Amino acid sequence: MKQHFLNINSKIFHQTKTIATVFILTICSHSLFAQRPQEINPLLIHSNAPIPFDKVNSTIIKEAASEVLAKSDHRIKKIVSIAPGRHTFSNTLKAFDELGYDILDLFIKCMLIAGTYEADSIRNAARNEQEKLSLYRKNLYLNEGLYHALKQYAITAEPKKLPVHQQKYLRESILLFEKNGTKLDSTARKELKNINQKLVSYATQFDKNIAESKDSVAFNENDLTGVPDNIKEPWKRAIGNYVVYINGPNYNDILKYAVTGETRRIMYVYYNNRAYPKNLGILDSLLYYRNLYARKLGFRSFADYTLIDKMAASPENVWKFETNLVNKLTPQVTKELSELRQLKSQLQLESSDSLYVWDIAFYQNKLLDAKYKLNTDEVKQYFEMNNTLQGMFSVYEKLFNIQIKEIKSIPVWHAKVKSYEMYKDGKKSGSFYLDLYPRKNKFTHNACFPISFYLKADKKEVLPVSALVCNLPEGNAKESSLLSHSNVITLFHEFGHLVHSILGRSDIASQHSFGLKSDFIEAPSKLLENWCWEYEPLKMFARHYKTREVLPEPLFNKMKQTQLVGNSGILLTMMRLYAGILDFTYEDKYDSIKGKDLTQVSKDLFAITQLPFAEGSHFICNFIHLTSYGAQYYGYMWSEVFAMDMFTSFQSRGVMNTNTGMRYRKEILEKGATMEEMDMLRNFLGREPNSNAFLKSLRIQ
Repeated sequence: MKQHFLNINSKIFHQTKTIATVFILTICSHSLFAQRPQEINPLLIHSNAPIPFDKVNSTIIKEAASEVLAKSDHRIKKIVSIAPGRHTFSNTLKAFDELGYDILDLFIKCMLIAGTYEADSIRNAARNEQEKLSLYRKNLYLNEGLYHALKQYAITAEPKKLPVHQQKYLRESILLFEKNGTKLDSTARKELKNINQKLVSYATQFDKNIAESKDSVAFNENDLTGVPDNIKEPWKRAIGNYVVYINGPNYNDILKYAVTGETRRIMYVYYNNRAYPKNLGILDSLLYYRNLYARKLGFRSFADYTLIDKMAASPENVWKFETNLVNKLTPQVTKELSELRQLKSQLQLESSDSLYVWDIAFYQNKLLDAKYKLNTDEVKQYFEMNNTLQGMFSVYEKLFNIQIKEIKSIPVWHAKVKSYEMYKDGKKSGSFYLDLYPRKNKFTHNACFPISFYLKADKKEVLPVSALVCNLPEGNAKESSLLSHSNVITLFHEFGHLVHSILGRSDIASQHSFGLKSDFIEAPSKLLENWCWEYEPLKMFARHYKTREVLPEPLFNKMKQTQLVGNSGILLTMMRLYAGILDFTYEDKYDSIKGKDLTQVSKDLFAITQLPFAEGSHFICNFIHLTSYGAQYYGYMWSEVFAMDMFTSFQSRGVMNTNTGMRYRKEILEKGATMEEMDMLRNFLGREPNSNAFLKSLRIQ
């Protein structure tokens, strides 16, 4: 996610975050739009009215899931009962699309509720029903009757006359059935259903343990030397004593500012021990059953199974991609670590000159000041939260000819959540929410959560709804919420997902924007990070929170010089490669690590970072992508190759060029998953994609 989440395709199909249109029928089969709203569970209302999030409770969640599953059973029977020769687009392919949408729609609502609501009873109910829906969705692809219905339709004359995107949906739906074992005999399919149940249960529990991890650490005044007063003030308890909750903003602040290495080490270990030891055993079981699942389907590994319908196509291509990058980045990492060690020795703030992983942010911050004369605290003063949000909106509005309007007095799930409407060319395109600050039991990363996808039915449209759920620094009565430049990049990235989710359109609801292949889904959002490194867009909104002075160009130039240092730099790139290789080792080389301690595996692989592993830490227990992006974390870097290539089109014409932005909107964002990803890229670029810009961005020749 960045910390990004959400490839919803992998969420609904693999957890799973395996993340397909929508008609909710009454028992007497009246159409969705003919129902009276008061008769419908508030989570099952598909209209453009605001969702009554304030009315949601555990009973409503359970009843909604029960109704969706019952109606899904009815739909399946209806599709399966169609006689040979009677299959049509409407009664088979479209009906299958509608079947999947209802399950998906409630699933993603439950996912949001489970990650954001304060009441334990509501969150737990949402997770329980989310698990049922996920398992039901996964088991659809073991339903022999549905598979044969689609196959029967595929051999009729009609599919050849369908638009290309509908043919694509038919082809990919059949592939999913075959990939997931529908051709197996009944005994084997039953075994897969049992494994599916275990996979979904383990993945749900893994994520739940992370979200509900509650821990804090006590420090004294000396421990927090170097941490600015405005940051540590909220932690203060008794005189000289501080209690720091373990969350992302607090973790980042201590690792960046605390002079005492032991303080940074303690915070690093605490943060990377969230959900330990609970998730260690769960992960072990999850990997075992994933490998077993893949083997029963005839695949060599879970990675082999996963990549059959991805851009990378095979594990061999992923290993080649990642190994090549590691080899090319290793000399640069060696050089940068040497520079940090030398600085640590010169400053003599600690007794040891050895460099540890918890030292990196602190000494990079010192390096920015010493070498580049860049004070990151000065930079933060130009990125006050509210002004940054409005400025980001302005950049997206100009690029894509969209308009964003805040709307008030509609139901939300927490008092600090804000709501908005998005317009495209003057016409409403969808709605979204912002839930930006950390709180107990909330999802702990930064992500775009789709709440409902676009639906066209009975000549009416149900517009998409999404939310940003983040954990960004929150101000208080004394201090404004000031964002680091890396926070701004995170916002631009996640908002890129959100805009993509709202602008995508297809009459096949399953072809929503999050339906893209997982190794391309990050490309549109990674692309938009580049605007945080360009002065033209930044000067539109980056203003000092007190004086209103525009970000000075000399200060920006210093920032630009440091683009490969810190949170956008070489060391972090290597850390991401490590995470991708770790994920892929677990999923593609399971036989070679079977029986080994999973923490030891992560420790051995950490050697590519050229830093000592933090003893006593268990990063894998809170590496949430191991459930949502199993065998797919490489997709962040893979997507970045395409993102940087697409950015060259903006660079050559001006990064705020609306004509280029509109062309990108039409060729990429609005297409959703209606086209093959490479075709979209070729149409936008006007040529074959290549990795030149990506390698150049990392200064790799």
